Amino acid sequence: MFDARLVADQVSPQSKPKIRILFYTDLVGFTGNGGFSLGIIRDLILANQPFFAEFEIDLINRHDGGHAVNKLTSDVLAGYEQVWFFGFLPCTMPGEPENELVDAEVAALRAWMDAGGGVLITGDHSNPRPPEADPSLPEYLNLGRALGHRVPRAGELRVWNDRPDASIEFSHNTHQPDPWGSDIDNPLPNDLDPYPQELILRKRLGRPHALFQGRRGPITVFPDHMHEGQLLIPERYPADVWPSGRAGQPKPEIVAQGTDKRDGKVYGVTSAYDGAAAGVGRIVADATWHHYFDINLWGFEKGGEVLERLTEYYVNLSLWLAPKAVKLEVNGQLLYWLSHSLSLRAVLPEGFRVPGITAAGLVREVGGQSVLDDLVWPLEGTPGVPQELLLGAVVKESVAALSGGDVEAFDAVGVVERGLRAGVEEYAAELRAALGAVEGLGERISQGIR
Repeated sequence: MFDARLVADQVSPQSKPKIRILFYTDLVGFTGNGGFSLGIIRDLILANQPFFAEFEIDLINRHDGGHAVNKLTSDVLAGYEQVWFFGFLPCTMPGEPENELVDAEVAALRAWMDAGGGVLITGDHSNPRPPEADPSLPEYLNLGRALGHRVPRAGELRVWNDRPDASIEFSHNTHQPDPWGSDIDNPLPNDLDPYPQELILRKRLGRPHALFQGRRGPITVFPDHMHEGQLLIPERYPADVWPSGRAGQPKPEIVAQGTDKRDGKVYGVTSAYDGAAAGVGRIVADATWHHYFDINLWGFEKGGEVLERLTEYYVNLSLWLAPKAVKLEVNGQLLYWLSHSLSLRAVLPEGFRVPGITAAGLVREVGGQSVLDDLVWPLEGTPGVPQELLLGAVVKESVAALSGGDVEAFDAVGVVERGLRAGVEEYAAELRAALGAVEGLGERISQGIR
């Protein structure tokens, strides 16, 4: 996904931080099920992992070997930085009393997420409540509800107990029409064709969310499907569920939307919660797991532009959900690489801004905007200091720290702290100088004009 020639042999000899991802399911595997499987996305992520981190992906089926024998426990969760939920079953059933997460699992997840664990929550459309299910349950139950609806915080970000369903009248259909006029209300050939849906990206300060920032522009494509689920933004944010950080209380937001190809209605397809700003794990919620399943990826040409853009999104997702501790290790790898880049060293004497601009371009090329954001400001909130100034100061500090050649003694956290302090002080000096330059100008203007 990035030009490996940029990296060359300038990689830190220290071990790469691991990003261990668990796909947790109750039906799907890496193969089979007529394409309701996750082998392609696993292979895409592993084949395109960056030089500064190492991905590992496991899949656990809750019912593989017996009903609910593979529950989520503290010990299981301790082996992963992220859990991606791909549930299929809607609810607990007679003879299957633990299709849904039990209290101990919810408690283990809450503790793990509060410590920084990242979550991708998915599901699909709703179906009528199975006749044999508890009659007190709602009339419509979402596919994936059994695993998803009790996940702390993340479970509040999707509709689990209501339409949209799989009917033509009440579904969300994002199937991109093909040139042959195929019925977009049928899964085939539309799920298998090479035509993705086009996304509408929410922008802040002119930029889409980091998840959808590619190296050659915004990532505006997703696999399509004729009956997607629906995202939900909570109406209330009680402090005991949605904590606050020093910059306030982060809240989830819709960051990408899709369009129903029958009536033009717009729906959320991806939302993001930056829990890191409150010291907890990040969350991404998706309208449907069809954005990840093999059947919806088979039609895209290997090595083609669509699959390449989707791969960028999947890698961005893997990096964005990583906990803060892992991101700090990533920063150490990047700073070592930047400190040995001749492109950067050539402009190092040019204050802070020029090296910062150069470093930013390099990091975007090999890691994307989210990685750059976490390197420039690994704290909550948004800095009031120009990005290139902060990064330039950090990089200069890194070069100085590595000048002795002792990699083992390299303290990336200390380097970043000293660099950020230097960048802030430099910006404060610039502002004071600018203020001094304009003080008294009002009087001079009046005297000069009159």
